[in-house]
Amino acid sequence: MHTTTSMTSALTLAGAHAYQAAFVSLTLLPDCAALDGLHAEIPDLPVILMHAPEHAHHIPPQMLGVATNAIGKPLAIGPVCLMLDRTMELASLRAQVRQQRQFWYLAQETAAEVAGPELEVEGTRTLVRLEEMLVRRLRALMPSLEVLGQGSLHRAVLSYVEKLLLTVVLHECRGNQVKASSLLGINRNTLRKKIHDLNLSLPSNTR
Repeated sequence: MHTTTSMTSALTLAGAHAYQAAFVSLTLLPDCAALDGLHAEIPDLPVILMHAPEHAHHIPPQMLGVATNAIGKPLAIGPVCLMLDRTMELASLRAQVRQQRQFWYLAQETAAEVAGPELEVEGTRTLVRLEEMLVRRLRALMPSLEVLGQGSLHRAVLSYVEKLLLTVVLHECRGNQVKASSLLGINRNTLRKKIHDLNLSLPSNTR
């Protein structure tokens, strides 16, 4: 809870997110009303009270009354903040790994659909199927993209679609970059750069 945030707004904000635990500074709480409100918003949320070492013997009884566990070891603000920063950084890295793994799996599944025998190679039906397929894949990707926060959606989707498109075209052209660049409508040098930037694997009979 930030010191400039009202108690009502802070509790509403807390109830809108999936927090793992709440760190509450004892010096900012005149009574246990905030703890009661926090418990009402998120009943199973662990609450960790933080206080200065000299206040260890002056914790209000009503605050201890709502605690399921009490640890007497004092916690300094600095190390706790550093621990939280490192935990958030680790969570972000794990989210990126999960996203890349999901991109890979979806790319393989989508490539199989594109190459499937039931897909027409020309006509309106091909465009309809492609649109339907992209909509399904984008919806499946949304949970992973939201984890990374604002500003990642456009870049991640374009990178995913471009990488998938080049992979499929190069596979269909059996690694012939001249044919692939002509089919894509881009310069061969541009295609080479994209292959390098996207770290694409070419078929064994690459030309």
